[in-house]
Amino acid sequence: MSDNDFLTTSLQHRSMRVDVTDPTPRPMLAVLDAKPGLAEAFRERIVDLVRAVRNEPGCVTFTAYEARDIPGRFYLYEIYTSAAAFDAHLATGHVHDFIASIPALSTGGPGSLFQLNEIPIP
Repeated sequence: MSDNDFLTTSLQHRSMRVDVTDPTPRPMLAVLDAKPGLAEAFRERIVDLVRAVRNEPGCVTFTAYEARDIPGRFYLYEIYTSAAAFDAHLATGHVHDFIASIPALSTGGPGSLFQLNEIPIP
């Protein structure tokens, strides 16, 4: 599968679909494992992505973590102001570049991204 095919398939995956009329905050979690020997290169791509995403107007937070006990496993925690802000995020060049780089650097795919619903605590 080419990088463009992977990008197109990823952007059409159910984990990326949103109702852009939903005005509520959009929290996300991505869990991505680097391919063996590529953790440093993948980490650098993640750092570049985080820097770019944090400048997006709809980004509330974007934090990258690496598991202490599993080197090369990365967790990307993101919150956008709304579903429309997340949709705009998905249209950016830096997101497209990052998604297209995943097959070369990671074992992850579009199913590695999870949209979250906060559990109300009364």
